[in-house]
Amino acid sequence: MVMIGYGELVLLRKGDGMGVITLNRPEKRNALSRALQLELRAALEDACADCRALVITGAGVAFCAGVDLAEQRERREQGTERVYAHGGNMWVETNELIRRHPAIMIAAVNGFALGGGLTLIHNCELAIASERAEFGMPEMGFGTFPGLAGPATIRRILPKHAAYMILTARRISAETGARWGIVNTVVPHERLLEEAEALARHVAQFDPVVLDYSKKAIRELDLMPWSEGIGYGGYVNSAIREHSQASREGVNRFLSGQRNPGQGADAEKA
Repeated sequence: MVMIGYGELVLLRKGDGMGVITLNRPEKRNALSRALQLELRAALEDACADCRALVITGAGVAFCAGVDLAEQRERREQGTERVYAHGGNMWVETNELIRRHPAIMIAAVNGFALGGGLTLIHNCELAIASERAEFGMPEMGFGTFPGLAGPATIRRILPKHAAYMILTARRISAETGARWGIVNTVVPHERLLEEAEALARHVAQFDPVVLDYSKKAIRELDLMPWSEGIGYGGYVNSAIREHSQASREGVNRFLSGQRNPGQGADAEKA
């Protein structure tokens, strides 16, 4: 068994409860090769214990150009791609690791995000875009359906907007992406990492158990009817209280006259 590390195709720096992951394959527009995905998985594993928030960004002009199609074709032609009954799509598996990771994921979209790059943004809980960012699903031009980006986009934005992106293969701008709900906000390019890291530090101040359970709840509640969701919300709070003192400490601070984040007339606003 070969142990896979990171540091070439994926960079990670971390501290103070947060980290920044950089996809570092700029000459290939950060296309998601198998090697890059293995390094990404290793970096995610390394960040599990001490990062409450993780920024994901790209090196160069692109955030991520999607799955490496040239590599896929080569492996098919060489017959080196083994087919499995379970877990046959590496990019699906990588996204599942991101979904289950205890850290809150923040996409810092520095350039164009296409196909799998768009899926990666959707799989982050929060997203900030540079004014230079563009979003798209070019799969229609390849005579296929965006198997991951399509379903992910349909779950995140209005149906007509998702249909436009899928059926036209046209890219949309950073401003349109913000209006349609793909990202939270758009900032000047030179301030992108500054803003994303500030947001990560803000999120990282909160209790890791509360963040982890809240991340899971946000994803699960999206699939539940109202009454089931209300019950699930109660379960989440019970689980948090069982594994963390954060709730008791927060109430005690409030009752002693101290303000918690989000409280008071002058609470920080977006």
